[in-house]
Amino acid sequence: MAIQIESIIEGTATEIELFLARRLRKLRTEISGVLNINPFLMCALQDFHQIKNQDALANFMLNWHLGNGHATGFGKMIDEKLLPNVFGTTRLDSTFRHLAPYNSEPFDDIDHLVHRSDGEYRLSLKASSWTIQYGQAMGLYRNFHALGEQRQQGAGIVVGVFYGHKGLLTDKYRIVRGENVRRQEVLTPLDYVHVKAGAEFWSWLNDDHPETQDAVMQGILTGVKGFSRDNPTMAQIVGGAASLLVRELRAKYQLPEDGSIDWLFLLHSINDDKDLPIGAEAVEEPSGNGDL
Repeated sequence: MAIQIESIIEGTATEIELFLARRLRKLRTEISGVLNINPFLMCALQDFHQIKNQDALANFMLNWHLGNGHATGFGKMIDEKLLPNVFGTTRLDSTFRHLAPYNSEPFDDIDHLVHRSDGEYRLSLKASSWTIQYGQAMGLYRNFHALGEQRQQGAGIVVGVFYGHKGLLTDKYRIVRGENVRRQEVLTPLDYVHVKAGAEFWSWLNDDHPETQDAVMQGILTGVKGFSRDNPTMAQIVGGAASLLVRELRAKYQLPEDGSIDWLFLLHSINDDKDLPIGAEAVEEPSGNGDL
């Protein structure tokens, strides 16, 4: 049975507010603790992005880090919060991974069980059209093939891409279904595996309700409005994050107070051995790519 549109809007709004709160919280903590500066790359890009002083470096790093972090965090929110909490899927988390049959290798690429009126499906969730490469596609195919051999495919296996449309997908998404236009003899077509992207995915997730993605977007708009109302200092926190990062970088790498950048000095400050064991100053694992 399809989830009511009003429930999707309300549930999505709640998850979006929590997501934004997590993102804002990161700007209230020590930002440099989740960043590694690549001194070679930053030096190479200094004219490309006008990284001529510490303020410019901090702004560039912050925007890059936040962009990656937002994308990664949003994908996790869809996977870990929105699908189970709003759409009632069963996420195969560590609890389920210890139970048969979900503890077997072929289930490694299954993220959720989706309960529709026509049966229980296995869902492998992907963020975008470029999420998988050839090796990953072959791994998905082998695991999906094994699930079919073991009669564990349920009502079907769906590879879901939550934004874009099929026309934007790479040909690697054909491989997961056992299709290879150049060497079909090496793969077995899997008629129980389906690829759904964008509007088609959201509609399928909600028992084929055509307005599902619109409800999700309306929930996002509602959540954004509520979060902004409840956090009137958000703009000041975000705007001041770069200045905070400059101060942290000066302390961390002994950069000069005049705001200038000596690339050789920065290189040695980052790369020279500190006579410390591995992991002594390990950068906290970020939600996105922390290497800049």
